[in-house]
Amino acid sequence: MMDMFILLFLGFFFGILTGFLGIGGGFLMTPALNILGFGMVYAIGTSFSTIAGKTLIGAIRHYGLGNVDLRLGMILGLISILGVDLGKRLVFYLEELNLADTYIRLAYIFLLLLISILMLKEYFLSPRTTDEKKGTEGRKYLLASQISRIKIPPMISLPNSGVEAISIWVIVFLGILIGFLSGCMGIGGGFISLPILIYMIGTPTLIAVGTSLINVFLTSCYGTIVYALAGKVEWISVLIILAGSFIGIQVGVSATQYVSAMKIRLLFALFLFSIAISIFLKQINWVTLSAYLMACSACLLSLAILLPLMKRRRGHLWPKGNLRS
Repeated sequence: MMDMFILLFLGFFFGILTGFLGIGGGFLMTPALNILGFGMVYAIGTSFSTIAGKTLIGAIRHYGLGNVDLRLGMILGLISILGVDLGKRLVFYLEELNLADTYIRLAYIFLLLLISILMLKEYFLSPRTTDEKKGTEGRKYLLASQISRIKIPPMISLPNSGVEAISIWVIVFLGILIGFLSGCMGIGGGFISLPILIYMIGTPTLIAVGTSLINVFLTSCYGTIVYALAGKVEWISVLIILAGSFIGIQVGVSATQYVSAMKIRLLFALFLFSIAISIFLKQINWVTLSAYLMACSACLLSLAILLPLMKRRRGHLWPKGNLRS
C-alpha cells in the first residue's frame, strides 16, 4: 500500500513536470524507480511506458494554447526513434556485462550537471529586463545563430518557432542525438530536447515546452514497444503512476501561463542540479540520503510551480477591489 502511494505521488509530480517543463520526467523517473528497488533495465522500460501516456495528454493541452510547433516536433520525434534503437542496443550490451547500472548513472550525472550549470550561467549572466521581448527571450542565441548559417540543402522553415530557414540535416543530427541518449537512459529526451530547442534551434521557451512534448511522445512510444517486447515493463506500476500524473499535467500546463520564461528555465536548471547530486549519492551507496534529496527536490519544485498559480487563481476569485474588510 505504501509503495502504491509513493508511485501515485511520483506520478502527480511527474505530471506537473510534463505540463510545466515539456519533459516526460524520465530523467527523474528512471533513477527514482531504481532507488525504489527496480532493476535499471526494468526502471527504463517502465519509465518509457509512463512517459508515453503523460506526454500525449500534455501535448494536447499545450497545442490548445498555441504552444506547439507541430512540424518541428514531428520531424524531430520521428528521427529520434532511430537514435532510441541505437541507445537500446548499447543498454542491453552493458547489461550482459553487468555494467548497465554504473555506466548509466555516470552518464546521468554528467549530462544533468552540464545542462544545469550552462542554464544557470545563462540565467545569472543575462541582463535583467521587464520586457522579455527585448531581453534573453527575444534575442537569438549565439549557438542558434551559428547553426542557422549552415546552408546544406534541403532547407525548411519553422514559422511557429520563428526560424526562417534551417538545414534538415541539422534536425536529423539533433534528433538522432536526442534519441540515442533517450534509449540509453530510459527517458523521452525532454531534458535534452528542451535546451536544444531553445539554445540550438532558437525556439521561444513556451513553444519549446509544447514542441518538446511531441518529440518525447514519439520517442517514448517506440521505447515502450522495444522494452515491452523484451519483457522489461512493470505494467501495474505504469497504471498507478499514470493515475497520479493525470491531475499533475493539468496543473503544470496551467502554471506556464503565470510564470515567466526565464523563471521556467531557472527552475528547470536547479532541479536538474539536485537530481544529479541525488544520483551521485545513490552511486556511492548513500541510498537513504539520495531518496530524501530527490523527494525534497520534488516537493520544492512543486511548490515553486504551484504558488504562482494559486496566487493568480486567488486573485481572480477575490480581486483586491472587491475585498471587504
